[in-house]
Amino acid sequence: MTSLLALFGCERGLVKPIECTVSLAEENTFRAGEPVTFNIDGNADNIIFYSGETGHQYVYKDRFIVPVEEVNSAVLNLQMWSQYGNAGAMSIYISNSFEGLNGEDGEADRATIRSMIEGGMSGWTQIPYTDDKSAAEYVAQDPVDLASFMDNFSLAFHWNPAAYTATQRTYRAKGDIAIDITGSVPSSIDLSTLDWTVVMMNEQLDPYHMNAGNGSVRLDQLSSNGIVFQGIGANQLDYSLDAWVISTPRALNRVANDQPVVVKNMQNYLGSYTYTYNEPGTYTATFVSVNSNVDGESEITQQIEITILPNE
Repeated sequence: MTSLLALFGCERGLVKPIECTVSLAEENTFRAGEPVTFNIDGNADNIIFYSGETGHQYVYKDRFIVPVEEVNSAVLNLQMWSQYGNAGAMSIYISNSFEGLNGEDGEADRATIRSMIEGGMSGWTQIPYTDDKSAAEYVAQDPVDLASFMDNFSLAFHWNPAAYTATQRTYRAKGDIAIDITGSVPSSIDLSTLDWTVVMMNEQLDPYHMNAGNGSVRLDQLSSNGIVFQGIGANQLDYSLDAWVISTPRALNRVANDQPVVVKNMQNYLGSYTYTYNEPGTYTATFVSVNSNVDGESEITQQIEITILPNE
């Protein structure tokens, strides 16, 4: 069953006006998994198609931020791996009010972190983790609900082994943030893609000292091993490591705008377009036809509501 919802357009500049009509084949019953043919008649040079399925809806073509109330859930899925040394050398925090580090002025960033500590980590929530070096691989931690962190989220790791006279414990951290937003395909933000800043509080080291093997934080393996807090053997330093790794604040309700597919360009003739819907439901299929040149652009948008029945 089909019905033409809307036909509207605009013409700008001295370009060839569009005369383009999209219609469905005469048969009016369509089933999941079976091809649907749209007949196209006219002079459009370029045509793009939004199927109406999740992730491909015309109504969301310019949506990059969604209201917080449209986020059904956001969950931090953290994986940790502890190796060697004594437990308790790591603390993990999340914040919805942190304004970020400088990233270029190490002493300013040290001062920011000292202020956080002296303020009792106000604005930060500590989250628990499993610190068991008997594990032979990453250990999935309990999911952390981020419902209160949607519009401003930061994650911080504080690595501070207690004694340099003992092996300083190594940690590896990776994971993702799983997000379910109304009208979008469930997605995730891999922690390796966050913008991280390493700040060493040890005066013996440059504030941004990292990727130096034992006794340093490593961000050079993010895509495979996540963040590596690489410990060092007993008495190889005359101080205990004190490192902070903090992500730049970001909104979690950002989304990628819905995308079309190109079904016609100036190089090809198109009298029809065939598409298969694999799930039953009612969809708004949208065709955007465009003629353009240096003088301007003419555009027509046509929408057709189509009901896909279950495949018997």
